[in-house]
Amino acid sequence: MNEPLWMVGTTDPHEGWHQGAALDMVPLSDADLDRAQGAAWVVDSSAGPLDKKRQRLRMLEGLGVRAALTASTTATLAAQQTWLTGSMRLVGCDPLLMMAGGSVQTVVQATDGDLAWLSAVWPDRKFVGVADSVGLVFSREILPIINEAVDFFSQGVTEDEIDQGARLGLNYPRGPLAWAKLFGWPQVFWGLRALQDMYGTRFQPHPWIRARLGSSLLDGGE
Repeated sequence: MNEPLWMVGTTDPHEGWHQGAALDMVPLSDADLDRAQGAAWVVDSSAGPLDKKRQRLRMLEGLGVRAALTASTTATLAAQQTWLTGSMRLVGCDPLLMMAGGSVQTVVQATDGDLAWLSAVWPDRKFVGVADSVGLVFSREILPIINEAVDFFSQGVTEDEIDQGARLGLNYPRGPLAWAKLFGWPQVFWGLRALQDMYGTRFQPHPWIRARLGSSLLDGGE
């Protein structure tokens, strides 16, 4: 467990990924992926754009990476496996739940050996298997709440009022807009858009979110 754990799909891994980790998590830009050549494990935390995620995973497989823990909330693990030849194993995870630092983490298609590795890397977290689905569990619950909060915010309700109401009225550890800031608005957008594609317009990202991100949706910014 002395080698660093390469993390791709972000140049600044959120502290929730580092929390309690027994390994140093080192970010790699897409231009530096060759540094991960032959790695036993790599983490791909990106939710979108999916064309860039697909290209990145294919490059990692070509570099001989043996396994990847990959965000599978915007594209199921089964879908991601069709992008590859099969020489690199994939285990799915919910990146928002990892960023939230939850004591219980959901993973997709993890073997007993995978679970042992995950528990060794994050010894204070429990990893449980769930069905392979867009949104998984946590993202499918929290993202619509954030989307609804944005609607209130766009109508003039203050951020403090929204978050305090959710924390005190619903006993949430954070308010919905505080969650959004924790995850980053691009993660919120890509997650909602994937849920909209799968489950319908009730998950359509609020126009304010698009306006908030602006050109980053066009240039693939994450």
